[in-house]
Amino acid sequence: MSEYDGPSHWRWRDGPIGGGPAVIVDVDGVISDGNNRQHLAQARRWDEFFAGCPDDPPLEATVALVGSLAADLTVVLLTARPWHLLSDTLGWLKMHEVRWDLLILRPPNSGGPSRAYKATEVDNLRHHGFDLLYALEDDPRNVEMYAGADVPCVYVYSGYYDR
Repeated sequence: MSEYDGPSHWRWRDGPIGGGPAVIVDVDGVISDGNNRQHLAQARRWDEFFAGCPDDPPLEATVALVGSLAADLTVVLLTARPWHLLSDTLGWLKMHEVRWDLLILRPPNSGGPSRAYKATEVDNLRHHGFDLLYALEDDPRNVEMYAGADVPCVYVYSGYYDR
């Protein structure tokens, strides 16, 4: 993969885009409704939590919102889902006709908090020429991280973090 393509854990829908205006969209809790699996996340039973991702219904309002964004914006789906869910995530996006240009999943052997991982990806996106206009995010810790990185963020209430 070339520098232009981005890191190896980036997947382009229709080929690499060399930068420009972009919007970051989280997956779980923003476009995908994993509410029925949150007890597993609270118990830190991550393998079981992520195993249920393919069965989540879409959150129609945010899927429609993302679909209505200007055509010249790059839609970056930035999720903390692990790399091994690439095929399941791609299948889910296709089934639910979600608009996206770049999908970024947590790379193999990557650990640590979502906040640190997503902050690194914000830096990677900027390094590759993206002007990050705003993000859609349901995790208050990530909303705070975006604010600190000067990326305006729309908080999407999922209820996941009330538990």
